[in-house]
Amino acid sequence: TLLYTIKFEVSGVTMTTTLDFLKNRIVLLMEERDKAIARADKLQEKVKKATDQVNKLETEKRDLQNRLDLVEEEVDRMHEWKEEVLEEKNELEVEVEKLRRENDSLQNAIDTFEMAFEYKDQEIEVLTKEIENYNEELEEIAS
Repeated sequence: TLLYTIKFEVSGVTMTTTLDFLKNRIVLLMEERDKAIARADKLQEKVKKATDQVNKLETEKRDLQNRLDLVEEEVDRMHEWKEEVLEEKNELEVEVEKLRRENDSLQNAIDTFEMAFEYKDQEIEVLTKEIENYNEELEEIAS
């Protein structure tokens, strides 16, 4: 093989090398470049997968937020319904209390009427006995 010697100067320093060494160095650099390109392609694929994953997660997050919004709306409606039911319950409790007072009043009136009725029954009994006594007296006088 022929060895060509090349002299060059870098920053004031003279260096010597052979053409074969430079060819080998170029081949090594090209292999490293190919490996770097392959690594870059793999990284690009990882970035694409990560971006796809992020997009998927953002979509899921939006879907979950939408579901959360719906659930919160439902909870709000349930709270409103609960308030309406409690208000109606309170109104019914007031009405029940009013009806209880009316019932107590009516029961007192019934009790009073029954007592008056019993008193009148007793009065009728007494008057009936008095009439019977008068009738007996009249019969005795008539006989």
